[in-house]
Amino acid sequence: MSSQPKARRARSRRWFFLTIVVLSLAFLVLTFRVFMMEANTSLGLSRVSGMGLQGLVVNVQSYVPPVDSILRPSQLTMLLHVIEELDSLAETKGDESSRRQAFAQTLNQYTTSLSEYRWIRNTAKEYVGTSRESHRSGSRADSVNAQRMRMFSPRIRIHPRFFRDTLDREALNL
Repeated sequence: MSSQPKARRARSRRWFFLTIVVLSLAFLVLTFRVFMMEANTSLGLSRVSGMGLQGLVVNVQSYVPPVDSILRPSQLTMLLHVIEELDSLAETKGDESSRRQAFAQTLNQYTTSLSEYRWIRNTAKEYVGTSRESHRSGSRADSVNAQRMRMFSPRIRIHPRFFRDTLDREALNL
């Protein structure tokens, strides 16, 4: 009678060991999958490098604007970088593909998605060329955004045709 409990115990230990091995392998596979998904998002490993702008921009996630609608200084720095880059290409008569690649490279440098760029540009456009009094009675976001735009406006005024001519029209129409 003593051999049956030993056999049962040995069998249960084998099943326990097998269960632990299977669960460990499942955990490793899922961890590797998450790691690859993160690498794909941050590095753009499987992105389509077609002719369109969407194929060149790494961050393809949709952007949800902050609740307070305040532009961060880093977002305005990125916008200014885009304005300067596209305006310099327009002055040197750069072709459409070089302009598209420079624009995508700038967005990728700041890891900005096209939807975030559209929100930043539209929000900044509201404050370009407006006076202090027009936003004084508004919300906190209006006063903060107006103050930040005043800091960046001297450099933006150097490129007056950017908001008017929409050199980034492909990004706005996606």
